[in-house]
Amino acid sequence: MGSIAKIRAMRDSMSNHERRIADFLLENVEEVRGKSSKALAERIGVSQSSVVKFSQKLGYKGYSDLKLSLTESLARTSLLPKAIHGDIAIGDNVTTVAQKLIARKTVSLNETLAVNPESQLLAAVALLAGSGRILMAGVGASSLVAKDLAFKLMKLGKSVLVESDTHVQMANAATLGEGDVIFAISESGQTQEVIRVAEAGLAQGAAVISLTSFSRNPLVDVAGINLFCVADEAGTRSSSILARTAQLMVTDLLFLLMSQRDEKAKDLFERSRDAVAVFRQQGQPRRPRTN
Repeated sequence: MGSIAKIRAMRDSMSNHERRIADFLLENVEEVRGKSSKALAERIGVSQSSVVKFSQKLGYKGYSDLKLSLTESLARTSLLPKAIHGDIAIGDNVTTVAQKLIARKTVSLNETLAVNPESQLLAAVALLAGSGRILMAGVGASSLVAKDLAFKLMKLGKSVLVESDTHVQMANAATLGEGDVIFAISESGQTQEVIRVAEAGLAQGAAVISLTSFSRNPLVDVAGINLFCVADEAGTRSSSILARTAQLMVTDLLFLLMSQRDEKAKDLFERSRDAVAVFRQQGQPRRPRTN
């Protein structure tokens, strides 16, 4: 994952002191490339050790590695369509809006893939494939992503509980046990309803897989396997467009990996297609008339 995207993704979970450094880096990338850690610290008004610790918190050995990553991120960004640098404006024509949206989604998908190690993805696949029942937990837009994954898992013959009502989710969580799985989706990782459902299932012995933003959040602390999505929603936040796109990419990837490893998948898919084909050939059955 690029350092610029990583800073943006982790900013909300940082302390006020760390946000001060993060904001300066994001707004002055070109200037940072030519500064030492001491010079940067003096420019921001913090200690040199704060800059080093900030770099390490992002996963780098030190400031030099962070500066190199910033340079690489800036180089990659320069190769993207110029639409990525501006928000969608009222005066933009259809083509411009489409180009900006595609550019934003492309970056979000690539960064999301980068923050999910293969080991974590495969661990989630193994857990879902070997599960008894799977409970989908999510509210709002996340519940739509949960329902989409649920329908796909059903095609693989999995027993999935999916309901948008959080009271029903909680009641179902109380019936889970060892061998069952809760797949909890929350863009922020702070949705209390989802956290409580995950905690309720965990208390009964169920495993928890989370799908959240790339940050340290309460849901991450509950889950045994954590998957992440990266979505810089500036300018498109009104409908969580990028978050939903990133979430669907992760869930679709899990489904494809499960299908790839399931010897019965092809037969199950064909049976599903044959069952639905009846409606295409004969049309929907007529409902009986009511007086």
